[in-house]
Amino acid sequence: MPRTILVFIIALLCFSCERNEIETPSLPLRTVLVYMAADNNLYANAEEDINEMLAAGVPGNCNLIVYLDTKNSYPQLLKIQNGKSTEVKKYERQNSASGEVLHTVIQDATSMFPAQDYGLILWSHGTGWLPPGIFDSLKSRKILRSFGKDGNHEIGLIELAASIPASFEFIIFDACLMGSIEVLYQLRNKANTIIASPTETLVAGFPYDKIVPLLFTPVCGYAEIAQEYMSYYKNKTGILQSATIAVVDARQLEILAGMLREVVENNSIMQPDKSFVQQYEIQDLVVFYDLQDYLTQAVQDENSAVALKQQIARVVKYHDFTPYFLEELSIERSSGVGVYVSPSIDDDLDEHYKQLDWYIDSKLLCFW
Repeated sequence: MPRTILVFIIALLCFSCERNEIETPSLPLRTVLVYMAADNNLYANAEEDINEMLAAGVPGNCNLIVYLDTKNSYPQLLKIQNGKSTEVKKYERQNSASGEVLHTVIQDATSMFPAQDYGLILWSHGTGWLPPGIFDSLKSRKILRSFGKDGNHEIGLIELAASIPASFEFIIFDACLMGSIEVLYQLRNKANTIIASPTETLVAGFPYDKIVPLLFTPVCGYAEIAQEYMSYYKNKTGILQSATIAVVDARQLEILAGMLREVVENNSIMQPDKSFVQQYEIQDLVVFYDLQDYLTQAVQDENSAVALKQQIARVVKYHDFTPYFLEELSIERSSGVGVYVSPSIDDDLDEHYKQLDWYIDSKLLCFW
């Protein structure tokens, strides 16, 4: 082959490669979906949080997508960018406290806005793992069961986990009591990192104008997000100075469950005095307590107790809390993760608990 022709072919191939590189844009860095199930008494707070998101800066190579369902409008999917919200999809009236709807919305957001990785914020009411309608004796507390509220509908924890694909770098709960070991463990394969509160949360929730930029840093600043959350509430006074938070490495949870199973099977755990265990609720009947504080007092073998404490430190990468919650609950020994302690007044509830992955793997059912 003549030299001139060979040079021409090589130059043409190089041009084609360069052209393909130019014509193949890289995926956006990250898409974050905020799922706001606000067809309840939190609808006004949802609008306030969206205004905070509008005030924050979203990088051009990222997507902040909000699913919004309130009392006042049809559910819609919004894109937040450059201080504006743009509707990208409208839905018919639907039950947003439904695993099927949550799954569909996740599919819509990730298919319409593909990215290198994804984050999910679950925004609504919440009460940890407690299932819908099963614990009638707690209804006087006027709270829902598990995550989400739409009219009289709620999402049970098992349904919630089944509806979320295993494709998220992080999940953040802007909802009460979702930082329990039962919730974290059920979602352990859905995200690498989970941020949640073991106590209730105030209706103001996360300060989105502060945390949105942190959601889109190349390496997401999980501890910084939690710190902004705590700073927001620590700067309040009186009853508003109320908050707890934890950043959890979900990849460490199965090791913890295995260690606890061994302790339980060796009969090295006993019933502690509940008056000395850190509680996480202000109710007549408290069922959520601090996991580490409970185990410290319940595990009889000292070596096992130390090993469990060390593993909890691997699970919880960051945590913080205010000294009091609503000026009534003193918080002194928070590890950042809660645990359900059975009041032993409802056998059906305990049987439901045994269906959770946490119990199946750890065999731990705390009780008094």
